[in-house]
Amino acid sequence: MNGRHLLLVIGAEARAIYGRASAKLAVVVALLTGVVVLLALQWLQGQAETIQANGNPITNMVEFSGPAAAGWALRVRNFFVLPLVLLLATAASFAGEIGDQTLREVLVRPVPRWWILLSKALVLSSLAALTLLLTLAPALGGGLALFGAEGPTTTGAVLLGYAASLLSDVGLIALGLLASTFVRSVGGVVVAMMLILMGDMGLRVVLKGMAWVGAAWAEDVGRALPGAALACWEGWQGEWDPWAFAGMAVLLLVGFGGTLWRFQRMDVP
Repeated sequence: MNGRHLLLVIGAEARAIYGRASAKLAVVVALLTGVVVLLALQWLQGQAETIQANGNPITNMVEFSGPAAAGWALRVRNFFVLPLVLLLATAASFAGEIGDQTLREVLVRPVPRWWILLSKALVLSSLAALTLLLTLAPALGGGLALFGAEGPTTTGAVLLGYAASLLSDVGLIALGLLASTFVRSVGGVVVAMMLILMGDMGLRVVLKGMAWVGAAWAEDVGRALPGAALACWEGWQGEWDPWAFAGMAVLLLVGFGGTLWRFQRMDVP
């Protein structure tokens, strides 16, 4: 076993993951997000005389620049659909392969299980990076061509937001893989993750309430929970929250570490 064998495993995993409908959907949605946001901003700019609030034209309320277009595209991309599609791709690559017995056939090969898990994590992360690039390219490139670069939003800040968003996507992939070791169906993984994140949101609301009545520690704990960690990319719009990144470090350790521990010990039917 050497590096060449590992590359062959990664290549086989890439063909499997990128060949599924979930990965193709992620690519299409990512590209459409950047294009649609750019076209929407162009349309709004052309409606400056007709869309007003208290006598102020839309051009005074919305920033029209290339970096701003990329920022809006990132917000739309991370709102709901793309994270859900990435979660579907993650569940299909593990829980789905258990269900259709593809993973059992892979495990017959004389390769360590951690190679298989590493290959899945790397390919899924590359899919996340590709979707970010496909959203960024038309939004930023087209925005610079249509609106220019001047404005409060800077290109550097937006690019940091996209980089942090990749970290958030990898964190979501880690959680999805871990859930796949407990819930062995694609739909079950998605439902389980949604319930976990809803519970996380409720817990953060409770912790905010505790902080409001005087428990100073509660707010810091809430800022490090998985839901806050997955939203660490939002810091590009203002201040970066170190607690969110600390939570992300814990999430990645627990997600990938827990998945590896369970995968090494689980029976794959």
